[in-house]
Amino acid sequence: HGHGELAIHLLQEHLREAPDESPVPWLLLLDLMHRAGDAEGYAATSAQCRQHFNVNLSLPPLSQDAHEDPGPALEAYPHVLERLVEVWHAPDVDNFFRELIYDSRGGSRIGFEPGAYRDILMLRAIAQDTITAAA
Repeated sequence: HGHGELAIHLLQEHLREAPDESPVPWLLLLDLMHRAGDAEGYAATSAQCRQHFNVNLSLPPLSQDAHEDPGPALEAYPHVLERLVEVWHAPDVDNFFRELIYDSRGGSRIGFEPGAYRDILMLRAIAQDTITAAA
């Protein structure tokens, strides 16, 4: 809403204090940087994000532009879908999502394409809502 620089600054401050709390602030920050045309800031920030999260940031992560392809969706990873079906109602479903979302290898993983990563985040939220509703 015309305050992109302020939003970028606030997100950067938040991420200094809690860099591995959630991928969402990173993705929002990267989207704002992409929209602002800050290629240098985007590259530096995406490298920092990759130290914590398992997302391939060679493509913009969130942009809803119809002209931009977010990359393959989760269907491009059939082994992940198969495992997700196995653990969906199991107590360790949240651990499975953590393994997918967070990078435990210091940025050495290739990471999921932004489209697939968004699918994973959405499915995790659904799983958490389902667990909460069942409790």
